[in-house]
Amino acid sequence: MIRMIASDLDGTLLRKDWSISEYTIKIIKEAQASGIRWVTVTGRSDRGARPIMENYGLSCDYILMNGAEFRDTNGNLIKSENIDTDLARFVCEKLHRENLGFEINTDRGDYTTTMELAEYSDYLEDGYEKLFEEKHNIRKILVFCDDIPKIRRIKQQIYDASGLSVLSSFENNMEVTSQKAKKGIMLKQAMKHFGFLPEEVVVFGDGENDISMFQEFPCSYAMINGVDALKELAYRVTEYSNDEDGVAKTLEKILKA
Repeated sequence: MIRMIASDLDGTLLRKDWSISEYTIKIIKEAQASGIRWVTVTGRSDRGARPIMENYGLSCDYILMNGAEFRDTNGNLIKSENIDTDLARFVCEKLHRENLGFEINTDRGDYTTTMELAEYSDYLEDGYEKLFEEKHNIRKILVFCDDIPKIRRIKQQIYDASGLSVLSSFENNMEVTSQKAKKGIMLKQAMKHFGFLPEEVVVFGDGENDISMFQEFPCSYAMINGVDALKELAYRVTEYSNDEDGVAKTLEKILKA
């Protein structure tokens, strides 16, 4: 019996233009009406995820920033994992030396050192040091870089030096969190919070940062447009991509079975 559905957003539930079709909205609401709990599991912060879902009239629980936060339907914080302050400072200093702008998600909001990421974050005119001076709890550090060899090098260097979780949602980005902040780990916490079992959970994903979910939950569906490493772990691969309502079409078959 399915009691919880957990889905990634970008590359999974959302189409390329970040939209959700009427058909997908219908399937989600039908699942919820039948008593199934819907959890959005994303690398985005609350500020970047909740408005998208609410814009389509969808209310659900959230696992945010790759597992750094678990929030309920009302936005209440249930559990969180912070990056060690010294390690967070090391990452910020490293990115600054590499001349990369980045976003910092904290317990008090989302901030960025570059105007390019200011749509969902507050621009830090005086630099990132202000956040350390004000003793923010840092949940995630995000950077985009179209120089793929460079971002791969920096990912490896940060991981080797810090042991932090260093993952990607896209080829050109890097998302740094506590080693304890992974989608699969926090989803398991959410599952226990609601009193469910692993076999009662269905998960959907497409990227590297979804791997931990697939390792924890047996009923896992990788998007056909997803990365090969995830497809190899998946119980099934969807027939349709995120632009073709792959999640909804798969769910409709599962729920009717």
